[in-house]
Amino acid sequence: MRMTKWTKVAVLGTVMGTCFTAGVYAQDVLQRVDAYLRSDFNVVVDGRKVQLANPPLIYNNASYLPVKELGGFLGANVNWQDSTKTIYINPRINQQQPTEGNETNYTEIVLQSPYPQYLDYLGGTYPVLTIMSDQIYYRLKDIEQMGVPTAGLRKAKEKYTQEIYVSDEEMKKSWKEVPPPSYQYNDPIVITGEKDPLKLKTLREYVQSFRYYEVNKVSYYSTPIIIDALPELNTYSYLLNENRHFYRTTLKLTQTNGNNNDPFYVVGSYSKEDIEVTKVKN
Repeated sequence: MRMTKWTKVAVLGTVMGTCFTAGVYAQDVLQRVDAYLRSDFNVVVDGRKVQLANPPLIYNNASYLPVKELGGFLGANVNWQDSTKTIYINPRINQQQPTEGNETNYTEIVLQSPYPQYLDYLGGTYPVLTIMSDQIYYRLKDIEQMGVPTAGLRKAKEKYTQEIYVSDEEMKKSWKEVPPPSYQYNDPIVITGEKDPLKLKTLREYVQSFRYYEVNKVSYYSTPIIIDALPELNTYSYLLNENRHFYRTTLKLTQTNGNNNDPFYVVGSYSKEDIEVTKVKN
């Protein structure tokens, strides 16, 4: 969708309602005005009538609409950064865009020193799996979640996971701003695609409980890399390094009730694959 449609829409930050927190402002920044809420106004976006939770506001013969609501209808991500009092309106990524770059063949890279990190980009914070090979590589599906266009960039395929990556050099062609990392390495276990606090807690506790264990006097040491939610409900792909080998584990959550009928989750089943051995044999 072409974002030029925004040029016809006036945006007033003070009518965002619950979209963003107002924060604390100095007295000379605010200006009191008389305005009117018009719940009788109809709003049509791209030929389709839409119902806004927050009605249009009329001030000085101009219409003002809630930016986050309108952004959703226009196919945009709207982020608010309180520290700089900045509203970011970013076009969403096209989920159907091709993953191929300028060449039909992918460059092959190996899962070397993988680590998750959080990148701050255009007002949002996003988890990204990163590989240190001949240079830095970012996992493609994480970059697309950030709303960064990658069509035409040269891609690389990781040997063991078969996932697609984009190098830092290629990403420099598409960044609108270079994203600084929020944190990485020894920080909490990174989980993508899941927002339920109870499920996140259950997954993290499970991973922590199997960081160190012993079977038949053989010690195992696991380093979690990243957990990704899969399309199937309550199913996750867990990438880890155990005793210097990379494994991929499928985790499944099962909901049950506690003593007070409070719902909670347990890891009901899992499968484990040594991806290095599997791919080498193939």
